[in-house]
Amino acid sequence: MRTNKVASIALLVSVALAAIVSAVLLVFAAYSYSSERDKRWQALERVLNTSAEQLALGVALPAWNFDDRQVLSIMRAAMNQRDLHAVVLYGAGAKREHVVQRAAGGKLETGRPLRTTPDMLVAQHPVLAEGGAIGTIKVFATPVHVQQELRDWRSTAMLAILVLAAVLVASVYGLLWFLILRPLKAIGQYVAGDTPHKAWFFGELDVLNKSIHRMWALLDARYRSMRESEERLTVATRAARIGIWDWDVLNDELVQDDETMRQYGLTSRLGGGNYRAWLARVVPEDRERAHTEVSAVLNGQREFSLRFRVRRGDGSTRHLRAMARSMRDAEGRVVRLVGVSIDITEAAETELELRRHRSHLEELVAERTAALSAAVAEAQAAGRAKSVFLSSMSQALHAPLDSIIGFSRLMAQSSTMSDDEQRNMAIIHRSGQLLLTLINDVLELARLEAGGVGLHPAVADAGQLLRDVRDMVSARAAQGGVALALDCDALPPALMLDGPKLRQVLLNLASHALKLARGGRLTLSLHATALPGRRHGLAFAVRHAGATPAAPDGGAGGGLALAIAHQYVRIMGGELAMDGAPGASLEARFAIEAEQADAAQAATPPARLPQLAPAHQGRRILVAADGVDDRHLLRSLLAPAGFEVHEASDGAEVLDAIAQLDPELVLLDWRLPLLDGLETTRRLRADRSLPQPRVVLLSASAFDEERQQALAAGADDFLRKPVQHDKLFDLLAQQLEVAYAGPARAEGALS
Repeated sequence: MRTNKVASIALLVSVALAAIVSAVLLVFAAYSYSSERDKRWQALERVLNTSAEQLALGVALPAWNFDDRQVLSIMRAAMNQRDLHAVVLYGAGAKREHVVQRAAGGKLETGRPLRTTPDMLVAQHPVLAEGGAIGTIKVFATPVHVQQELRDWRSTAMLAILVLAAVLVASVYGLLWFLILRPLKAIGQYVAGDTPHKAWFFGELDVLNKSIHRMWALLDARYRSMRESEERLTVATRAARIGIWDWDVLNDELVQDDETMRQYGLTSRLGGGNYRAWLARVVPEDRERAHTEVSAVLNGQREFSLRFRVRRGDGSTRHLRAMARSMRDAEGRVVRLVGVSIDITEAAETELELRRHRSHLEELVAERTAALSAAVAEAQAAGRAKSVFLSSMSQALHAPLDSIIGFSRLMAQSSTMSDDEQRNMAIIHRSGQLLLTLINDVLELARLEAGGVGLHPAVADAGQLLRDVRDMVSARAAQGGVALALDCDALPPALMLDGPKLRQVLLNLASHALKLARGGRLTLSLHATALPGRRHGLAFAVRHAGATPAAPDGGAGGGLALAIAHQYVRIMGGELAMDGAPGASLEARFAIEAEQADAAQAATPPARLPQLAPAHQGRRILVAADGVDDRHLLRSLLAPAGFEVHEASDGAEVLDAIAQLDPELVLLDWRLPLLDGLETTRRLRADRSLPQPRVVLLSASAFDEERQQALAAGADDFLRKPVQHDKLFDLLAQQLEVAYAGPARAEGALS
């Protein structure tokens, strides 16, 4: 048996050393594997990105010329890389048009649904033609080949490490046995009293052999020293008021020191001085648990450790903590327990008090949580009610503007109106547009609750903005006897500005000044300062000088107008300041920065609406709206452009008209009686027996969520009312693929 133990030690040392060396080799192999893996993945990614870029260049011309055969040929040719799994060409509308992928046997297939796995790498590149993106190329690469090569590399490395480890174990084991373990075995035989076999001792082993003889002489002295240390420890525990007790299990005799008797409130030996007398002192609630703990110790399950309460002779209760070590005979039976006893009454009472406080706090938290839940429910209900109110208010405010903006635009293009009438009608149209912008912003401010909206910079003429504001307030200025003037430096022809918001700020400030005073001169001022990086500092001011205070007109909205102006200026990066008082000189000023834009980018709206090219005349459009004026306005706009226009007033009529007329596109109002536009679209898409025209939903709501609802219901696009003319004609060109003989864009809006 001893020989086997020595042999086990030798083997353990050999294996341990081999394990260390193997671990070092594994670390090196892991590092090499990581480097190899990174290199192969990077190579795969380079192949993937290069393939995507080359494919995007290769298919650009045939895709632009709709040469599907050539596109597929190029895509198949690109699949000569074994790691490429699939090539997909998407059109400009994110619609998948062509798919070339590998089947299970490696054969290329086209026209089937794309099959990919989550571990595949993907690269995409836009397909550009004529200066614009006409689609997107996506290339999928499978890591199967790279992973297989890495597995082969890893298997080879592991095999080499295992072989090296085996050789190392055998070599080290033999060396340890002859040089170290055989002499150690001889020493072990000497210690056990056996005759040691012959061995070579040198160096440290010789010192060890001599030290063994001296070691036995020291053992007895060390044992006596330990006994003395135990006695000193006993004295120390008494000084620390730790009670000591000793229970002779076989004779059932329990002995306690003075500190233990004090803890139990005794002046003499505990009861009969046995286990039963001690158990009688334990309070009834803890007695069963104490007996169970003692039984577990006597059965050899664990050492004794117990928290319990005892009842003193005076009726008081104390909390104690007892711990003990068991002593066993040769047969393993517990014959004695020697332990300590500590009075933990103060700590236990403190812990109980803390538990009561925690329970009270938990009750308070539960009450507050219930109250908070009720408040949250009320807040959610109020939020839902506010959303319903804003939606209804959006419809109510937008509806009257539909006809105002749409018909004013049509009348402004009439050839029978004089120049002054056309100018006045244009002012009406711009004012309607401005009112629409104000309504949308107020609704958005209310919905977001934070009072802020985002900027939408576009190419704008800052000087024209001031002239527009002057024209809009000219009528009111004339009524109040106020002269209007512009004070502008030489301005850049085009700047990146949020024109509608800037125009609204200036109009609000000018209207506020005209409301407070009469007479004098109102000056709209703008001075530009060149800044580095093609930027310009713009200093705006609205001054009303030489005026007299006006009587209050009782009108509302002035405070809202100034609040909106303050916030708009702030999000533009400036700060609005106002000085003066009615009867003196009123001035409002602010400064912002803007980036210079290319003047060629500024869109110049045409003077007339577009006309369909002769080859596209007569395209059928169904207009569905509840109001007669709304349908008339759309007909007045689309029919002169060359469209064949049909009308419907509710959702049921729309479905009947689609079945009978087979229109190519339906302009469908969201708000229709009986069956609204959203449900009409759902039923149309669900009934495959009906023709499936393009569907564009129109809504006057200020909420962006409706666009997502419309697309989810099956609509092809969504336009907000009042609809801008240019957006409508651009959308028709996109959805119907028509061309215009005249201007392709038109300024203005319709319902």
